[in-house]
Amino acid sequence: MSAGFPHPVLVADIGGTNCRLSLVPTPGALHEPLARISTGAHPTPEAALGSVLSTLTVKPRSAILAVAGPLDGRKAQLTNASWHFDGPELGRALGFEQGLLVNDFEALAASLAVLRDRDLFNLVRGQPEPEGPRLVLGPGTGFGAAALLRRGDTGMLVPTESGHIGIGPEDPTEVKLWPALSDGLARVTVEELLSGSGLIRFHRAVMRQSDVAEPDVSAADVSALALDGNPGALMAVVCFWRLLARVAGDLALGFKATGGVYLAGGIAPRILPLADKATIHAVFAGKPPVEDLAARFALNVITADDPAEQGLAAIAAAPGRFGLDDPARLWFA
Repeated sequence: MSAGFPHPVLVADIGGTNCRLSLVPTPGALHEPLARISTGAHPTPEAALGSVLSTLTVKPRSAILAVAGPLDGRKAQLTNASWHFDGPELGRALGFEQGLLVNDFEALAASLAVLRDRDLFNLVRGQPEPEGPRLVLGPGTGFGAAALLRRGDTGMLVPTESGHIGIGPEDPTEVKLWPALSDGLARVTVEELLSGSGLIRFHRAVMRQSDVAEPDVSAADVSALALDGNPGALMAVVCFWRLLARVAGDLALGFKATGGVYLAGGIAPRILPLADKATIHAVFAGKPPVEDLAARFALNVITADDPAEQGLAAIAAAPGRFGLDDPARLWFA
């Protein structure tokens, strides 16, 4: 199995909001985008994938699906949507010879082995080590994180549930905003604040602090308003960036990510023009009493629009390269 999957391979990046499907025709080939569909538009993953497969003249022989949620062997559940995955049942329903479920951030961690310099924007230079652990994390519909532990051309993917770590205020601005940020939450976690809904929470908190009526906005609205210079939205994004840098630095310590830290997800690239590199550097690396270690961590934003698909294509070509030739996870017809 370490030689790879039977091609063509269907690869899919499945989040709580959208599902992106591509086809990898041959091992090592670039993925070919097929469709982007709304997760909420179909009751099951079988129905969603089947709606696309029915339009193809060349049928995929296998599938690798990146799911935004925790995995249990051959099964998975989306965290922020109702879809449940049973790999063998899905394979039988759709006619795949074999397949694999991975966490969405496992796919992003795999992409770190194949992304090019042009796919990245550097925020903190650091002193990255080629063989050091690499960490990818970021906000989207939820918050995810995974690591790539490398030894030469081989490595191991380590998915996490870091989005559910508890978090509290650390600087005076956060202390002032915290009552509004935590309003209605039984427990304040990283994902509650560093996500699309978290960006809305930051905007709401800023509006309340300013005694301004809160408009009905989406996360995309807040980003767009901030980019247009709206004061309330801009302050929300500034606070969001600061907390993201803090959490990224904390998780970097947890993994001793001397190979670098990479921000992924739909939000960070969109608000990248509003990232103040000096502030981000100070918060990301300001970790007393281990400032010397934290100063070694590099911080980059993944700007490619298809990193998960790149990672899935790399897994399809050589799952053993990433420790994914695991009989407890693979399924066969």
